[in-house]
Amino acid sequence: MTKQTADFNQKQVKRDPDIAAAEIALRRAAAKAREKAKQASSGIMVWKDGKVVEERQ
Repeated sequence: MTKQTADFNQKQVKRDPDIAAAEIALRRAAAKAREKAKQASSGIMVWKDGKVVEERQ
């Protein structure tokens, strides 16, 4: 998590529970995708510094 994200989260007093649950589900899906890519000896595409790059583990 970046400092900007942390600051944004601290400013939010109330969060829509559906949005919070969606964020958790997306993080869980991303972790599963990374694990599957690792098992297949391949990478995944991610958005980093304004570019799409392949992330390998």
